[in-house]
Amino acid sequence: MLFDIFSICILVEAVWLAIPIYAANGLVPLIRGKRPLDFGKKFIDGRRVLGPGKTIEGFVAGCIIGAVIALVEQLAFPYLPWHLSDVPLTIVAMSPALGFLLGFGAMSGDSLGSFIKRRLNIKRGRPAPLLDQLDFIIGALLISSIAITIKLEWFVLLAILTPIFHWVACAIGYLLHVKKEPW
Repeated sequence: MLFDIFSICILVEAVWLAIPIYAANGLVPLIRGKRPLDFGKKFIDGRRVLGPGKTIEGFVAGCIIGAVIALVEQLAFPYLPWHLSDVPLTIVAMSPALGFLLGFGAMSGDSLGSFIKRRLNIKRGRPAPLLDQLDFIIGALLISSIAITIKLEWFVLLAILTPIFHWVACAIGYLLHVKKEPW
């Protein structure tokens, strides 16, 4: 079972599903929203519910980015060499609606992560190892499971790979001056 998770087939299937999720989460920092998702409200502990980094514009953009990337995957699907695989692949049929759902899940998971960070008194922009890297992928997989079947192997593999991809992407974003911190 463990080695099945690390097969190239499972990797291809999981990454195909994760592309709209990664795009939604990774490209949202380029959006400079002005309207806070929590409307500036404070929780019962006196701290902001989410903080100023989570905006309505960013949340909506994440959903739209997920939909657009899924549309690109849908259009590319017939031209990709799936037939070269020696074993049948379980490739999720992408659509803009599914991409929107994946983006919505990613933004919801990221917002929940921000909520948790505020409750733990972790300041905006400060790292929360694993929470920062897994909140969006878990949110996307959980929410999209209402529309598609998520293989346990995909979940496990993405939970292992996403922190690595996330740290690399954050470092690149920092070097390109898109992010203020390298995490």
